[in-house]
Amino acid sequence: MKKFSTNNFNRENALNELIHGSGVVIIESVFDLDIIKKARSVVNKIADNQEQKESHFNAEAEASGKIHLQQRVWNLFGKDLVFSELITHDLIFNLMSKFLGSEFFCGSYCASRLLPGSLGQELHIDYPYWDYYKEGTFPMGLNSSFPQNCQVTIPLDLCSIESGATAFIPESQKNLHYPNKDDDFSNLQQMVAKPGDLVFFNGNCWHGAMPNKSEHQRAAILIEFLPKYIKPVEDLITYLEDDFKKNSSEKVKQLLGLNYIYPKIMDVSKSVNQIGIGYEIIKDKL
Repeated sequence: MKKFSTNNFNRENALNELIHGSGVVIIESVFDLDIIKKARSVVNKIADNQEQKESHFNAEAEASGKIHLQQRVWNLFGKDLVFSELITHDLIFNLMSKFLGSEFFCGSYCASRLLPGSLGQELHIDYPYWDYYKEGTFPMGLNSSFPQNCQVTIPLDLCSIESGATAFIPESQKNLHYPNKDDDFSNLQQMVAKPGDLVFFNGNCWHGAMPNKSEHQRAAILIEFLPKYIKPVEDLITYLEDDFKKNSSEKVKQLLGLNYIYPKIMDVSKSVNQIGIGYEIIKDKL
């Protein structure tokens, strides 16, 4: 796990760490604590007043009757403008534009709140590989030589060993494989971070929330970024107001996929030639 400050951040070193190193990068003290406190307040208010929402990789918690201690607040774009401000930080766009391509999307945007006593998750990999235990449903030859996912965590509370900071197995992203009970977890580490930090990790890196053994909640913003050609796992658009979509920044429009016209209804398209670079065919060489 490689740590940077905002002053010594080096994009090439960070990219190398995500692909060839541990799979995890932390940039310390990126966000002002006032904006973190505002985001935390919004998340807590919603979580306190909503019914239990869908979460993932929590079979143990569900079986033990403790699933209510692991809470999610989904589609943060529509919850408060503070979340649009957080997700469009220049450091995020700087790194993700190279890692996933300049037209990358947001695949999911939620907050996780683990209350004291929550059990944590099974180690897993993330979408689009999150059900790679059904390997036969994926294309032959699939591998992790290039990224198709990056996860970002913005801690709203202290993410410590005691409070269940996300665990990971360093360098596990190098071999595309859904972890199981027969794998070696002896090198397990945790993404310890504080409010205001910015955590990136390769979605193929085996990871999972750990039990919260502290006396306080552990809330964090969870973001999934994807290349433009992968269908997002969360429908971020349907429940957004038209005014929000029309008046949002160009960065937010990109993250929502509003600048990418596909899929489209080709049968009613007015374009006659949409894709191509326009080179001239040299017929005598065909």
